[in-house]
Amino acid sequence: MNRTWEVVVVGGGLIGALVAFTLRRAGARVLVLDADRPGAAWRAAAGLLSPDGERLAGTPLQADALDGLRRWPALAADLERGSGASVHLRSGVRRLQRGGGAQVTPGEGTLHPPSVVRAARQGLEVVPARVYGLRPERGSVRVQADTGEWRAAQVVLAAGVWSAAFGVAVQPQQGQALLLRHAGPLEAVFGPSGRGFARYALSRPDGLYVGATARATWAADPDRQAARWLRGATQQLVPGAAQAPLAAHLVGLRPVTPDGLPRVGPHPALPGVTVAAGHGRHGALLAPVTAARVLSLVQAQVSS
Repeated sequence: MNRTWEVVVVGGGLIGALVAFTLRRAGARVLVLDADRPGAAWRAAAGLLSPDGERLAGTPLQADALDGLRRWPALAADLERGSGASVHLRSGVRRLQRGGGAQVTPGEGTLHPPSVVRAARQGLEVVPARVYGLRPERGSVRVQADTGEWRAAQVVLAAGVWSAAFGVAVQPQQGQALLLRHAGPLEAVFGPSGRGFARYALSRPDGLYVGATARATWAADPDRQAARWLRGATQQLVPGAAQAPLAAHLVGLRPVTPDGLPRVGPHPALPGVTVAAGHGRHGALLAPVTAARVLSLVQAQVSS
C-alpha cells in the first residue's frame, strides 16, 4: 500500500478517469483512488456535448466548451482503441423553438459517461479508497485514506463536490434524471429555452435519458416531485415515451463554484496538489480540455 507513485489522482469519475488516462498515455505512473460515493455526478450525467444547448455562447466558458467539442472525436477514438469498447459518441442535437421548428449546431452531439469512465480506467490501477488527508512533505505528497496510505510526487484532486473537504470552493447542485426503457434512434433534443430547468432527452445504450432538475442540496436520494416533473418533460419532448417503464431514477451531485467556472490549477495551500474540480453541469463537455491542462501543469512541475 505504501508505494510511491508519480501521480495519484483522487477521484475516478469522468474528470479524474480522463485525467489519469491522459497522464498514463504521456508516460506517467498513475494511481487512481476512488471513493465511489452515492451521488457521484458522472453516474447521473447525460453526456451532452452541446455548447449552444447549454447556452454557453458569450460566457467565459464558451472557448473551452468549443475546444472540448473539437477534442472529443480524437479522444473517443483513443479510448475505444485502448479499451476495445464504444463510448457511444453520436452526433446530433436539436433545440426546439417556441412556436415550432428547431435549431441545430453542426458538430454537437452526445456520449455515454459510464462507458467513458470504464474505457478510461482500462489499464489503470484503481483502488477503492476515501481520502481524508493530503500532506505535502519534502517534495512529495502523503495521501492518507481509509484503506491505506500512499506517497506521490504529485496529486491531482478530482473528487467532484467532495473536493470541498480539501479547501476547494465547490458546493453541491443536485440533478435528477430518469432512465426509461424506451428504444429508438432519438438524437438529443432540448426543450424551448426559458426560465427554470433545461429539459432534454436523448437515447443512450442503457435507455432513454430525460433530465434534469437542479437543487442546492447534499441529498442523494430520488424524490417523487422530481419524478413528476421529469415525466412532464418526457411528455413534452418524447410523447411516445411518456408512460415508458422506469429503468432507473438517477441522482448526481454536480460540483459548482461561486462563479460557475471550474477550478483547474495548483492548489493555493497544498504544494504538489493540482485541482481539477467544479465543472458543474459541463463535465463531459469540458473534460478533454481539463485533462490536457492538467497534463501541462504536471509536466511543468516535473521540469521545474
